This record gives sequence, C-alpha cells and structure tokens, in this order.
Amino acid sequence: MAAAAPTVTTVKTNQRDNRLNFGNNYPVWEYVLTALWDADDTADATFTLDINGILQKVILDVPDTTDAVTGQVAIADNGSNTIFDSGEKAEAVTYSYNVSEPLCGTTTVTVGISAAPGASTATVVVTLRGI
Repeated sequence: MAAAAPTVTTVKTNQRDNRLNFGNNYPVWEYVLTALWDADDTADATFTLDINGILQKVILDVPDTTDAVTGQVAIADNGSNTIFDSGEKAEAVTYSYNVSEPLCGTTTVTVGISAAPGASTATVVVTLRGI
C-alpha cells in the first residue's frame, strides 16, 4: 500500500511597491505553501508553480510533533535541476534562507517530513518570496 499523501494548499500574493518615488513599479510576489500530514501520512507534498522572476527568500516552518519528525524543502527549476535543498531540519523551528535564483516557467517545490507525525498532525509551511 502506498504512503498516504498530505493535504496541500497554495496561496499566491502579488503586491506592487513604489520605491523611492521614482514612479517605477517593482513587482513583489509571495507564495505560501501549506502541507498538512495526518498522524499516519508520510508521502512528500509536491507543488507546481509558474514563476517568472527572481527567488530571493525561502522560509521553512517545521512544526512541533509528538514523534520529533524533521522537515525538508527542495526546489527544482523547469529543467528539473535542484536549485535549493534545505536538508532535513529539526522540528519546532522556523528557518530562513536568502537566495538569488532567476526562475522562468514551471517550478516544482517538494516538501517532506522524515516520518509519520504520530499522535498529532504536522503542518509544514513554506514561504517563497521574490521579485
């Protein structure tokens, strides 16, 4: 039997910013990716996003669980090249990474946990920000 897949949601927020009153608009975008694992779920969550811009920030929020699971996020570009991998990170911590990766087209974000959360659920949130 295959591992149970988590429930996933994606929220994209676009904002415009007039910096230094030059009148030029600089598009700022943000994706908030949420994956929820039930007590017995173990499969990775995969998000497919269309991004045309520069990824500048990756924030990984790993929840506190009863079974001390770790969280991880990996990002691949439209050529399936891994451009970012956080590695396994300890629970109950928010990790922030500064990156500078130009992206165009389909970007795949894979979020995973090391084991089933046990008696609790686990919600991992990944925030991507860029211009």
